[in-house]
Amino acid sequence: MDFHILPFKSAGPFEIDMTSDDIRRTLSVEPKSFLRTPQEVTPCDFFETYGAFCYYDASGRMEAVEFTGPAEVRLAEIKLLGMGFADAIAALVQLDPELDVETDGAIAFALGVSIYAPLAKNNPSAPIETVLVFRKGYYGSPK
Repeated sequence: MDFHILPFKSAGPFEIDMTSDDIRRTLSVEPKSFLRTPQEVTPCDFFETYGAFCYYDASGRMEAVEFTGPAEVRLAEIKLLGMGFADAIAALVQLDPELDVETDGAIAFALGVSIYAPLAKNNPSAPIETVLVFRKGYYGSPK
């Protein structure tokens, strides 16, 4: 399934600030819910069919959605998942000149999008493995 990102608003049917119940009703699928880390207070939902993890704030509203395969995620017609890390950085910096780039990921604070390519530390052509779409303030203030 193709998920088109509207910065700070949505990625396909996943809308920022929807409740977990709203998302489940919209998708008509029961997710796997779990705490991603022992420090988490609110469980995330994993919709395996869509390759999507939904993260909720303390009030139960979605603050971010993270995509992995089999999802296809597009931002301004750029297909991010599977794209080489260096190519993704080149494309994203055109949309957000203040892109915060690390060795294996990047955050576009102006777009509400981050990417992660764990193998990029050793290979800049390594594919993007996850794309996170988030609400304003999710990562705090940009550097």
